[in-house]
Amino acid sequence: MTPGALPLPVSFALAVRGYDREQVDEHLAELHDEIRLLTLDRDAAIAEAETLLRRLETARGEADDLRARLNRLALSPADPDAVGERVRLVLECARAEADAIIASARHRAAAVRERAAEAERRTAARLRAIDDFLARAEDVLAEERPQPPLRQAGLTAA
Repeated sequence: MTPGALPLPVSFALAVRGYDREQVDEHLAELHDEIRLLTLDRDAAIAEAETLLRRLETARGEADDLRARLNRLALSPADPDAVGERVRLVLECARAEADAIIASARHRAAAVRERAAEAERRTAARLRAIDDFLARAEDVLAEERPQPPLRQAGLTAA
């Protein structure tokens, strides 16, 4: 302890030769008692700090283990053999349902592709019919064009 850390009496009563010995002994006994209590408090605080440090290290280790386990579970797909029976059944049901959804989606996609191909064939046939109709119409129009009258211009055909 550093001097001045504990309150000391300003002075001791003077006796015939120096201070009153009983008063000094009493004060020293009080100081020793206080030092003993402070030492016990310090030792208890150190013990508690060590206990808390051990618990902190244990908690950190558990947190690291849990973090590693979480990373392993998140990165690897669920293996039905590595889990319990109930979870395995749930996974099997989920996989079967996923397979059914995929098969249904493939079937619907094939039907959509088939309808699109049929619509493309019909559209191509209609376009051919329209092209044929337009070609005939152009032929008819070409045949029906009136010849310019030669008499009106005063010209006769030779």
